Amino acid sequence: MSTIDLMLLGVLVQKPMNAYEVKKEMEKRNIQHWIKISSPSIYKNFIKLSKEGYIDGKVVREGEMPEKTVYSINEKGRKYFIRLMQRYSEDPGKVYLDFCAFIANLPSVDSVTGLEMIEQLQKNLAVKFDGVNDQLINDHGGSFYAAAVIELYSQMYELFCNWIEKFSKEYKEKTGASR
Repeated sequence: MSTIDLMLLGVLVQKPMNAYEVKKEMEKRNIQHWIKISSPSIYKNFIKLSKEGYIDGKVVREGEMPEKTVYSINEKGRKYFIRLMQRYSEDPGKVYLDFCAFIANLPSVDSVTGLEMIEQLQKNLAVKFDGVNDQLINDHGGSFYAAAVIELYSQMYELFCNWIEKFSKEYKEKTGASR
């Protein structure tokens, strides 16, 4: 079971599409900012979902354009989609932050270098926070759900920014590092 399956099936519940159209829809919604999803994984998962019998593919040709496969969710796929929805409502999963590995390894560098790196992380978290807030301001397809997810990320980055500011001060006090 995967979040990619859930996102792909969720799009197909709305309407049949080919893989390229789904990729464009994911880009339009900025899904890659919410979950780890790439263009190759979209194509790969469509093949997997089709082999597992969750979606049906119909090869179509429009005029002089090359053939393309339009996928639609079938009854088995709808049941799988509901199972995935149920699973993620019961177990939201763990939150892993890549920068925690950096924090854990700060004792392995000298305090001045550590402080420089902390300040760089602080700047980059602020950039991420600003970027998410720009998404809140800009049109996100008018989707209440997309806006809710973007708001969640905004609050998380605000939390990260506040946390790193406090951590930076404590790091300076603990290590005596200054710039």
